[in-house]
Amino acid sequence: MSDFTDKLKEKAEAVSAAIDNELTVLEGAGGDDPLAHEDSDDDADSDA
Repeated sequence: MSDFTDKLKEKAEAVSAAIDNELTVLEGAGGDDPLAHEDSDDDADSDA
């Protein structure tokens, strides 16, 4: 049984490391954020 739990722990650590790596890559990626709210500059242009 401990062999099974050791293998399970190893797999969980591998998944955790992969997720951490992916999050690190995504943090430095930049680009468009579809959830970010952008202020429209159109309103400022229409007053002029």
